[in-house]
Amino acid sequence: MPEKPTVEVTVVKPTMIEVSSDPRGDATIQFETVGNADILLVLPMTALIALEAMLAKASQEQAKHQPVQ
Repeated sequence: MPEKPTVEVTVVKPTMIEVSSDPRGDATIQFETVGNADILLVLPMTALIALEAMLAKASQEQAKHQPVQ
């Protein structure tokens, strides 16, 4: 199977996040970009959970390289 193309967009900042109260519902995250359009990601709950785990792991790795205060 050929590799899927990747779209690279420079994000300025996150502007909104909404999480459904239904555990099977979706979450949406909106980002402001430098271009003419913003990005709205629609994540099923399983994708949101995977994203949270990836961010937690990245945060732990980054903390290893920060000076102790």
